[in-house]
Amino acid sequence: MKLAKLLVSVFLVLCMLAPVALADEYGFAFDDAALAALAEELYACYPQDTAGTIEFYQQKPEVEEWYDHAINVFEQLYPNITVEQNVQNDASEVLRVRAASGDFTDVWLYWPTDAIFASFQESGLLMDVSNEPFVQYSAAGAQALYSFDGKMYGVPIAMNCAGIVCNVGMYEANNLELPTTWEELMNACETFKNNGVNPLIITAKGGSDVGLSEIYGQYVTSDQVKAIAKGELKYSDIEGWSTAIDQILQIYEYGQDNAIATDYNDGVTNFAMENGAMFMTGNWVLNSVEAINPDIKLQLIPMPAGEGYVTSGIDVGLSIGANTQYPEACKAFVNFLSCPTIASVYCNYDAAIPAIKGVSVSDTRVTRMVETIAEGKSFNWPNHFLPSGGAESAFSEAATALYMNRDKQAFMDTIDAIMAGSK
Repeated sequence: MKLAKLLVSVFLVLCMLAPVALADEYGFAFDDAALAALAEELYACYPQDTAGTIEFYQQKPEVEEWYDHAINVFEQLYPNITVEQNVQNDASEVLRVRAASGDFTDVWLYWPTDAIFASFQESGLLMDVSNEPFVQYSAAGAQALYSFDGKMYGVPIAMNCAGIVCNVGMYEANNLELPTTWEELMNACETFKNNGVNPLIITAKGGSDVGLSEIYGQYVTSDQVKAIAKGELKYSDIEGWSTAIDQILQIYEYGQDNAIATDYNDGVTNFAMENGAMFMTGNWVLNSVEAINPDIKLQLIPMPAGEGYVTSGIDVGLSIGANTQYPEACKAFVNFLSCPTIASVYCNYDAAIPAIKGVSVSDTRVTRMVETIAEGKSFNWPNHFLPSGGAESAFSEAATALYMNRDKQAFMDTIDAIMAGSK
């Protein structure tokens, strides 16, 4: 009898989904058999009649439309649940203000290595999901990052990867190979410059350029950053910190003329319009650039500094508010987004590194990144370990000042003072 009811439910779901025209570019081109299998898998964990209106709070505007489509599918699978997506550019700070007034969110997309996440967990604002079935979807190494005192407070779905996005067409036109060493990168920059091509798009406005993090993470370990955040060490005590600053100053010599007035969004547009051959950023930018310029050919490569490690961290992970009014609806939504079928759609859409077991990415734009990470050559974002309370924004402001005045010692002194003052 239960099986018959399940089959009827699946049939009704398929009937509802049939007229929905989801663009192939978002990856939701499921046939009836695939949808039936997905529905059966989901309902085995959280029944179809689960109900509630929940907020999905996230800070990735570049994938807002993808989530709109995902929510559309989810709401037809779960017709009694309404999901309201709320996208905020400064999501963590806004949520911290909301939390102070007792207005936390229902489902939160964020990463667990950040100090703000840890403060929310310590304050009891995040739900313990240790015994939920969706926890088992994720790879052990990534899932462990959500573990606090042996309990799980979220599920990772995708990892990001940052390096240098290269305009392959510009490289080919200038008879250059994609660089694998610092010397080759500097040679490419010099060749582009001599040929009248902007080598790099740099987004110095508001400290939005990620190049500094990509470089100094090659020389300053996560353990050292954690020790600095605790006041046990200073950045200036680390020899590699000086090397990293020297290299970022070299990079700055090859940016476009208006870099100080260029923020991230401007950088995306400039790069898409082929005003520069390279852009220090990550996999999240690829689709945005190609949406502006469909003819551009891109390749994301590791930053060829140090040992050429990849900057990588949890980019999409989901946690649930401990005091949500509709816990079962939240769990059903998280279960949907983290199940291998939907996680595979997301990772292949965003060229992301999967954190879900059994999911693979075939996007050739990130082949070198995937191979490098598979070799164990990756490090987490250094800024994720900075203490809360303004240290990260102050760090960004200091990086902007470094671009403007190129004063290495002043920058080093400023960073040490910021970290000492954040204790």
